[in-house]
Amino acid sequence: MTKRKILAHEDRFDTKGVTVAFSAPTPHDPTIVWACADHPDPDLFHPTDEAGLAAAVAVCAACPVRELCLELGLRRDEYGVWGGVLLDNGKPQAGVPRRGRPPKKVDTAA
Repeated sequence: MTKRKILAHEDRFDTKGVTVAFSAPTPHDPTIVWACADHPDPDLFHPTDEAGLAAAVAVCAACPVRELCLELGLRRDEYGVWGGVLLDNGKPQAGVPRRGRPPKKVDTAA
């Protein structure tokens, strides 16, 4: 059996998830009611088109902990809809990214 060469980055543990869990924990307060907690379709909060994004934002619109949810999503570098805002690696997005190649930018200075 051949030994596989261990790369330099493989001998370290990735602790980002653990660090985030301690720095931005989800509050376990029984008085907090999350609008998305019992939603039958959790994939709704990871939209693939503008209609899905609108549906997720509509669920978040009446949520009493919307601000807390958005804060957690931003601090944890989350993906999907958090607090009515679409996040990609913790950064707010204007809309759902379109599939395929981005449009070619035309240089009008020439």
